[in-house]
Amino acid sequence: MKRTRMKPASLVLLLVALAFTAFSAEQASAQEYKETYNAALEAAKAKDFAGALELFKEAAIGADNAEDSDIARRARYVAAQLENRLGNAAYKAEQYDVALAHYSSGSDLYAEFIKNGYGEGQALIKIGRIDDGLAELVKVVKAPGDRKTSLAAETAIRQHFYFQASSAVSKSNAISRDADRAITALNQLTQYELAPDADFHYYMAEAHRIKGDAETSLSSADEALGLHQGTRTDKAKIWYVKAQAHVALRQTDAAKEAFTNAAVGAYKQSAEDWISRL
Repeated sequence: MKRTRMKPASLVLLLVALAFTAFSAEQASAQEYKETYNAALEAAKAKDFAGALELFKEAAIGADNAEDSDIARRARYVAAQLENRLGNAAYKAEQYDVALAHYSSGSDLYAEFIKNGYGEGQALIKIGRIDDGLAELVKVVKAPGDRKTSLAAETAIRQHFYFQASSAVSKSNAISRDADRAITALNQLTQYELAPDADFHYYMAEAHRIKGDAETSLSSADEALGLHQGTRTDKAKIWYVKAQAHVALRQTDAAKEAFTNAAVGAYKQSAEDWISRL
């Protein structure tokens, strides 16, 4: 069979046609991911957040393939925000496993959006993975940029341990064993590189009062008063435990002064009763 040889001119035309076809395909692909991105925006505006999320993820992958880093970054950033929104909804509904999945996905998409890291930490604690949850919150505390979320993470870490301390020392007829539980929780908090604040020292003062260590209780109460920035009503509990330490140390005048400062809000009646008896 006789083989037909392609003329040079025909070969050139074929190569040009093939190149044009490839270029057109790339243009079509590029146009497709941009259209997907725009469709995602429209879905988000229509509050179809689950649908928008999937479209933004798809647009990000298409932008990666087209080496369009700007669209890829924007698509992932919005997708991370949507994961956070969906995670918050699940968390509010007490569906903590579902919330965790959304938060984790959001962190994978755009780690710099640390609200998802904060959500991860909270959700992990809710499902009983305490150490993992606290570790995630520590990452958020140390993350740059979103100071508001970092402070929220710091507060969440503190409140986890303060809840344990408060539960121990606020029991009716609390005993030394309860105080030791509170002190252990407070000492655990120091492992997270967070400076002791007024609440830390207040619970320490209460714990040492219960243990019968009036001098340490008094010292802790003074530390708490020095750091406290709230109202006089908020500060009353600290003055009250300080006054009790003075009573234990038989420092009557100092106790009266402290009870006078404590005589507001919920502590008013009890503080005044103490003053009348001293």
